[in-house]
Amino acid sequence: MTLLKIFAIVFGATGFWKLIEILLQFRTQKRLKNAEINNLNTQANSLIIENYKLWTENMDTRIKELENKNTSMGKTITQYRSRIIKLESNNAEMNLTITKQRDRITELESEIQEYKKAKQ
Repeated sequence: MTLLKIFAIVFGATGFWKLIEILLQFRTQKRLKNAEINNLNTQANSLIIENYKLWTENMDTRIKELENKNTSMGKTITQYRSRIIKLESNNAEMNLTITKQRDRITELESEIQEYKKAKQ
């Protein structure tokens, strides 16, 4: 009987220690997986931040290019506006000249009509 008790104690002790060892391994594996997941999350976040930085830098350069283009377009528009104003003033002068010439033509036509009537 004592041999059976000793055998039971030894078997129980080794089984108990094996159970403790399995629980410790499970716990360390769980911590390792959590640490790997946290590491992957950190890497993914750093990649997202780097991509965002590159995107913002590219957008900054693009905005500067567009602002420069906008400035040059503003200058061009200003030049065309001044040209349009000059052309409009020339057009007004020409319209005035045409009106004067029409008046003179009608005046001359009326003189011709009077001359023709006087000649008959």
